[in-house]
Amino acid sequence: MQIQTLKQPTDHQLDQLMSLWLAGNLHAHDFVRADYWRKQATAVRQALPQAILIAAFEADQMLGFIGLQDNDIAGLFVQPTAQQHGVGTALLDAAKAQHHKLQLSVYVANRNAVAFYHHSGFHVHKQGVDKATHQPEYTMRWYR
Repeated sequence: MQIQTLKQPTDHQLDQLMSLWLAGNLHAHDFVRADYWRKQATAVRQALPQAILIAAFEADQMLGFIGLQDNDIAGLFVQPTAQQHGVGTALLDAAKAQHHKLQLSVYVANRNAVAFYHHSGFHVHKQGVDKATHQPEYTMRWYR
């Protein structure tokens, strides 16, 4: 597995990023209407090149990515077949190596993600409700 920062993602890489993003959201957030994610796709595709994107590759296949905006993790997505194989941890470790603190929002109902971030040293800072989906969410933080 190779970890690399995508400076200016190509159209092919953007297609891979978006495929991971949509599949990941649909799979992990079955408590949110699927059309919500599909309606966000255009805006997300436009926003991705503005983020710091760290991706994991096996040969030419993208296994996952993490998107960062300053110290905020906008998202971490791993192909279902690559989950539980250290890809998410490797991506998170790469982000931690570049930052002294990180923050993210995660839906309370996404128990696997909450457990993953707890295991990775994140702590719940506060709880709120996502205005767009009306789902309870945690703001979690990590400090070096």
